[in-house]
Amino acid sequence: MSGIVTSALVFIGWTVSIYLAGRIAERRGRRFKKWAWIAAAIGPLALPLVLLFPNLHGKNGGEAR
Repeated sequence: MSGIVTSALVFIGWTVSIYLAGRIAERRGRRFKKWAWIAAAIGPLALPLVLLFPNLHGKNGGEAR
């Protein structure tokens, strides 16, 4: 029973990290789909990785034009 719970938690964590990495990347001026695939491949390690890259929107946090 414990293995099933652990597997379910890992699956949920992996899925949430895919979504979060994509949304964080999108807010930082990058493509959601590309970062979602990267997160699918490397899991939660994509979250700090996407934060290491510079924000493409500039310093003020507004949208790039």
